[in-house]
Amino acid sequence: MATQTPYIDLHTHRNYPIRERCILSLKNIALNHAEKITTADCSIGLHPWYIDGESVGDLALMADELKRDQVLAVGECGLDKNIAIPLTHQQLIFDQQVLLAQTYRKPLIVHCVRAFEEVVSSLRKANFKRAVIFHGYRKNWILAQQLMNQGYYLSIGMHCLNGSQDELLRNISLAHLFLETDTDTTTDISLLYQYVARVRLIELEELKWSLYQNYRNVFDK
Repeated sequence: MATQTPYIDLHTHRNYPIRERCILSLKNIALNHAEKITTADCSIGLHPWYIDGESVGDLALMADELKRDQVLAVGECGLDKNIAIPLTHQQLIFDQQVLLAQTYRKPLIVHCVRAFEEVVSSLRKANFKRAVIFHGYRKNWILAQQLMNQGYYLSIGMHCLNGSQDELLRNISLAHLFLETDTDTTTDISLLYQYVARVRLIELEELKWSLYQNYRNVFDK
């Protein structure tokens, strides 16, 4: 029997069975929101929504946890202009996480709301060389092109099922694409893949294979 190409769920809050092989996933762990690492592959970060006076101390914990084999990436972390936490404080914590990702040679999963210029500036200042994935991307095709031209990846979530991002899905290079369930714990990731394949007029297996190659390239699998 031929080996089945797995689905990749790049950013999720659901608990997949540990030995699940038809789906490879990264469980998102916000260390500053009382979330704990398990034996499942995961990303760890300090989410901008939960930054507080304890966050500097949380960075030390994060540095220690990044040594674990199942921690494949840093994040989600980033900047959000829609929250009350001062951007200067967010920026400080984000910059430190970028440095940790650089030090431990981990990809970066970015939460970005109305702060793309600031995020990209931080990455340039740090001369960040690892893969960068903007998760939950909801913006337009023009910005998407600008981000991809700098080598970044975009991860698209369940929100695209309403047709709002069909232009982006038709045109994005598969070499820069991931898909994710994020906080949706009821919709199967396969439905998202099927939708994207239909929009692009390609076979489902072609989409699965392309995103699997991205996963292998980004996470050295």
